[in-house]
Amino acid sequence: MYFQSPWLVGRAMMAAVAVAAFPVHAQTVDTTDERAVERAADAFGVRIGVEQIGLYTETQVRGFNLQDAGNYRINDSYFAKSGGVIDTILSGVVTRVGYNALDTDFATPSGVVEYRLRSPFDASPVHVEVMLRDYGGHSYDLRLAQTSADNRLAGLVGAQALLGKSSSGLSPKYYRFGAVTEWRPVDGTSVTGFASLNIFDLEGFYGVSVSGAKLPRKMKHPRRYVTSWSDHDGADLNIGVLGSARLDDAFDVTGSLIYSRLDLDRADFTQLVVDEDGLGRATGFANRPRNNETWSASLGGSWRLAADHRLYAELRGRQTRNRFAPGVSVELGAFDLGEGIAPSPEPDLPPLPTTLDSIDQISGAFGYEATMGRLRLKGGIQKSWHRREIAAPARPRESTTQKPWLYDASIAFAIAPDWTVFASATRGLEESGAAPDNAANRNDVLPPALSTQRELGFHGRLTDGLTLIGSLFSIEKAAPGFDANNVYGLFGELRHRGVELSMVGNVTPRLRIVSGAVYLDARRSGEPVQTGAWSKEAVGLPKFQAMTGLTYAVPAVEGLSFDGQVNHSSSRRASSRSELRTPSLTTVDIGLRQGFDIGKTKMAIRARMTNLFGADSWVAARSELLDRPSRRAFRLSLTVNI
Repeated sequence: MYFQSPWLVGRAMMAAVAVAAFPVHAQTVDTTDERAVERAADAFGVRIGVEQIGLYTETQVRGFNLQDAGNYRINDSYFAKSGGVIDTILSGVVTRVGYNALDTDFATPSGVVEYRLRSPFDASPVHVEVMLRDYGGHSYDLRLAQTSADNRLAGLVGAQALLGKSSSGLSPKYYRFGAVTEWRPVDGTSVTGFASLNIFDLEGFYGVSVSGAKLPRKMKHPRRYVTSWSDHDGADLNIGVLGSARLDDAFDVTGSLIYSRLDLDRADFTQLVVDEDGLGRATGFANRPRNNETWSASLGGSWRLAADHRLYAELRGRQTRNRFAPGVSVELGAFDLGEGIAPSPEPDLPPLPTTLDSIDQISGAFGYEATMGRLRLKGGIQKSWHRREIAAPARPRESTTQKPWLYDASIAFAIAPDWTVFASATRGLEESGAAPDNAANRNDVLPPALSTQRELGFHGRLTDGLTLIGSLFSIEKAAPGFDANNVYGLFGELRHRGVELSMVGNVTPRLRIVSGAVYLDARRSGEPVQTGAWSKEAVGLPKFQAMTGLTYAVPAVEGLSFDGQVNHSSSRRASSRSELRTPSLTTVDIGLRQGFDIGKTKMAIRARMTNLFGADSWVAARSELLDRPSRRAFRLSLTVNI
């Protein structure tokens, strides 16, 4: 069980207590507890709590992992993330690509993940949620909010205990604490502080690799597929201050300062290498404690030269420090997929000197936006300085510096009152993530890489309530993969070309739809492809994805609504070195919500069944490991807002 760093709790709790020291005032009803299907402006990804809808998530946007790329914003401010942010303080997470990314200043090639903090001014004074979760897990949420009598200061504190059950039968535990304080000293000025702490106690992770010419037989769940000593314990911490001010009718300033940290006491992994009969060998990887921390800051300004002309500029900086020591591998012997992992002795992990991987980056950016009748132009240019230094025991220091020029430009033209066409081009410097657990250099941070994107698209209204968005895109960047020694690195080039469609809105006053589809052609090139070490087709990515979500408000019963979601993905290549593919997968989720009032207390009962028909097949990942979808699961929650 983790907790080596009690100062993390102290910092987060000090921030939480600070928001509660002022008198209660009347507040509005919390509007942030709606479902994802109701919030979505397109079909490209929205998450509210445990509910996710859309084609994309933080880990898969147009075939790329935005967690690896580091393309985050929080309330429109620059955010370099090391540790995760808890849902207690978030009103939602939105993936912005295509037309709905045009408003983002200094856009990035692969898209942007936008975190929206929960405003304490809009929160209910008391929010309680009790949830029966998947496979018998459960969680308890409590949020308290207060607003000062003059409506200038508001605060929110919250906590969650999540005692989960996984599809494979493990029992993860999460204890989460968060706070948001917002101060509006004068109209047009806002200062927001937030704190987020997530303490987790998991039982490790596993991955399946194929050794035969066919896919293994299906896994039997629940089964224990990690070692008896496997653990994954640690904590995420985020503390930050965001500010914005309108100095006059023409000039706005924004700023941010955020500290983000991930501490891992243990991060164990079990690799199962099996043939088509589910027989093979297992290897356990035990990792020593490591931590990753990042300071990020930004200062920006916007000048409105005229009603339809704007200049904007921003200075950004970040400092990331990643400290780690090598782990050990343990051969666990013969393995049968139908039996699970047998008990084994825990390896000894005496302390070792650590490696320090340091990244410092500063970027200065300037942009211009103009609207001239039906035409909108926007463009920005950045100069970035990125330095990485690795200080490893008994080795000379290694350092690399990059100083690229980056840009983003877009043009949009209204061909009709309800229809707009647009084009954009972007060049950015994006992080490349870390080597996966099945690599010889597991957890090593890969170098950043330049990436470019070109896009053509349209946005229009089919009816007053129904919006259609379409895009053609092409993204190019360095390709990660394995070499002959199983080292994971950037050895080739990657090009993702695709077409995506989104239709969102109200079909009738009571029926809302979120529907989308994407076709992706992900191709690799370079020496590994030329020598035959890699396939041209990228691993772990479906060529076609589609989803549709519906919600229907029942006219005969006030507060009752039904919803459903269908997700489909085509087959995926499972390996760079063979033609093996995992099959297509279609899942169906259904649910209902009954809202009602008891006096002034607003309550809601929410029931949801995921993977209704028990779809089960192997799913290939970009790491060339296999995963499987979660089994059919049921959730039931009661929410109370006072």
